[in-house]
Amino acid sequence: MPAPSKRDKQSVKRFEQKRGERTRLRNLSKNFYKAIDSGDGDAARRLRDESQKAFSRAATRGIIHPNKAARKIGRFDKALAGRGE
Repeated sequence: MPAPSKRDKQSVKRFEQKRGERTRLRNLSKNFYKAIDSGDGDAARRLRDESQKAFSRAATRGIIHPNKAARKIGRFDKALAGRGE
């Protein structure tokens, strides 16, 4: 079995560096939708603001694609508006 190439090593390293932030983004999103479903408008607004900031920053830093961040942020706003908030 050949030794891993430099590209393979870089890919693994970047994956590990980005893993924590991606997990945080998923948890923020999940908690936001849980707050929406439970009817907790204050928590949902707070989580939306926190999520928007985190997704924008992740897109700027190259952790996720900028279009994905924009799509998620739009869906957060739409979900919050749909609940009559």
